Amino acid sequence: MVLRQIAALPAFIRILRTSCRPRYRDADELRNGFTHFVLEAAALGWIRTAGKSWGVTLNDLFLALLLHALAPLAADRHQARRRKMAVGCIVNIRKDLGVKRGTFGLFLGSFMVAHEVPEGIGLKELAAAIALQTAPIKARRLYLATPSQLAFASLALRFFSTRRKRSFYQKHCPLWGGITNMNLNTLWEEQAQDGPLDYRRAVSTGPVTPLVLSVTTVGERVNVGLSYRSTVFSAAEIGQVQSRLVDGVARLANLA
Repeated sequence: MVLRQIAALPAFIRILRTSCRPRYRDADELRNGFTHFVLEAAALGWIRTAGKSWGVTLNDLFLALLLHALAPLAADRHQARRRKMAVGCIVNIRKDLGVKRGTFGLFLGSFMVAHEVPEGIGLKELAAAIALQTAPIKARRLYLATPSQLAFASLALRFFSTRRKRSFYQKHCPLWGGITNMNLNTLWEEQAQDGPLDYRRAVSTGPVTPLVLSVTTVGERVNVGLSYRSTVFSAAEIGQVQSRLVDGVARLANLA
């Protein structure tokens, strides 16, 4: 496992060095904004149909939708050296660690993907490109390297001033957003006979990711929350991102 993680380092560093950075107007500003929307049963059906037809996972498709929605906010990147946009994904690693069901605590890993998202690229092409990146990550379980990466960053930060600490991740880990995907139908199987409950999540951003898309499948609907750093995104920009996400899902109806 360690050898796999070492072998994957060049690709990981390449993403960091070729991805454009979102602009933090004030690195000391930590306030979060939040909004949410719902994808009803029909939209969930379109997503499932598209994923099956294109041979990608629903997580790959949501990553592609997020990149597609964020791309217009960094239109000037195509004239810069850093032309890609990077987004991350949180992974539940309970099964990988052999943690028994019912054990309290969060057991999480993460990974990132990046793409130039050229103007006019279709969602199918983008999702396929994302799937090519996520497939080896999942096959080699590279997301398990997250604890060691955080430990290294924590060690490095000891030698930084307070000011540099606050901008460390913004400079060296240029993520535009991330996804945390949860399917509660697999967790609430015992309650299924009483009908699905509703559940909405608001996941705080942190020093690494200025926008978090919390995707929660419950019953035959998907609740999507958008938490964002207000020093990076304005409420109007998040409204545009939300509209593009909804429009992207609506276009999948043609596959149904």
